[in-house]
Amino acid sequence: MTIPLNLEGAFSSKEALHEMVLHRKVCFDHDPFYVKDGTDHIVQIGFQLNLYAAFDNPRHLPLGDDPEHHELVGDLHRLCRVFFQSFDLLKPCEHPDPPAHRVVFSPERHNRAEVLLQIPIFDRAHFGAKSDRHVQELLAITECLLKQLGARRGCWEEQQRESSPPEESCEGHVAAAEAARSA
Repeated sequence: MTIPLNLEGAFSSKEALHEMVLHRKVCFDHDPFYVKDGTDHIVQIGFQLNLYAAFDNPRHLPLGDDPEHHELVGDLHRLCRVFFQSFDLLKPCEHPDPPAHRVVFSPERHNRAEVLLQIPIFDRAHFGAKSDRHVQELLAITECLLKQLGARRGCWEEQQRESSPPEESCEGHVAAAEAARSA
């Protein structure tokens, strides 16, 4: 059994989504997401998922109103839309503003020109509290599905591509997140 993705308004098919991931050489990683609590202490409340999509020409320098830059941002936003539409579990993570994006040249990916889209994954109901198991499982679900769609953790050019875990493992993360949320 696979986890159904709601592609409405984003992609015409799962194959079209997969093709975009391959064409744009989508990579991902994550960082801790910190805020100051009411006592001025810095606490981790979740994670920031970083999605990277490459320009067709790795030496491209997007200036001004660059059409390919707009396409890349649009492709990554549509990918995010699929995840938010597909999983009620991610609804508490929705951020009031669109996810932040910028153009970067990362040494990890041979300084290719790419758009970075940053998506905070945290539970606003527990804003200011330490991140919990529920939020860790949400991150795991998203990363698992990204791998199944063909995205790569860290670097696209890796010679030995990470093998996708069995589809059941993503479902296991969904079940664990639901259990952690209801606990």
